Amino acid sequence: MGRFIDAENFIKEIPVAPNDVLWRSLLSACRTHNNLELGKKATENLLELDPSDDSAHVLLSNMCATNGRWEDVEIIRRKMKSIDITKKPACSWVKMKNKVSSFGIGDRSHPQAVQIYEKLEDIKKLIKQAGYVADTSFALHDTDEEQKEHNLWSHSERLALAFGLINTPEGLPLKIFKNLRVCGDCHSVYKLLVGTLGEKLC
Repeated sequence: MGRFIDAENFIKEIPVAPNDVLWRSLLSACRTHNNLELGKKATENLLELDPSDDSAHVLLSNMCATNGRWEDVEIIRRKMKSIDITKKPACSWVKMKNKVSSFGIGDRSHPQAVQIYEKLEDIKKLIKQAGYVADTSFALHDTDEEQKEHNLWSHSERLALAFGLINTPEGLPLKIFKNLRVCGDCHSVYKLLVGTLGEKLC
């Protein structure tokens, strides 16, 4: 569950000043294990080194959202806006032969958009039959539970997954890439598909 006391002691005891890589690694671990208080400390130290570090603001905002701290989320977003920091948009892509197909959240611009969203509905039904329950803590907007689950199903990595399953010939590997961290709920969807339903979907 994360050895945060050991991590803090290590940072305090190393003979050189901690750099941004160390603080960012700690902040990322805090995000994974939902340690908000230590995450705030790591963010403060990261921003002392680089006040324009967008990843520090975004990771802390995501932790606050996970914990329902929506006022804190709004404060962080206002601060980012005031110093002209924008979150890098999440993007997932699939390369087939010499063509790359990329997707953003809620993307409907692809020529196969109708088939992609139909495939997503098929995936959703199959994994729910296998026991999948959406973890809406990864839906980082203050909406009701139904809307949060809906938002999860428009994540770029799921769109890329559906596209890949439609277009990858049976027996060939499907490789999906993302420019940012994969959402935890999307990771669960992928694991469930690979572990129990992959053959039905390919």
